[in-house]
Amino acid sequence: MRKKRGGSALLKAVELFDLPGEAGLGVPRVTVTGAHTVHVENHRGLLEYGPETIIANCAGLMVKIRGAGLEISAMSDMELVVTGKVAGVEFIS
Repeated sequence: MRKKRGGSALLKAVELFDLPGEAGLGVPRVTVTGAHTVHVENHRGLLEYGPETIIANCAGLMVKIRGAGLEISAMSDMELVVTGKVAGVEFIS
């Protein structure tokens, strides 16, 4: 039997060239700037959106942003920027 090459070949290439996981594996990258901005890369849509909680679906894991006055200031098919008073960021598997 032949082995499937898809994801495992990509994983080997990422490891071989010492690239960050988000470069080819769709792993989310979350950047928090101060207590007012959260930038999420490699998201796959929103699961919840409100002024106190925003939850983004990110390839087998969820990124939960808690705070007050939260707003989505920018969103594309791969990136999400949340602004407001950020109280915490949580990863849920």
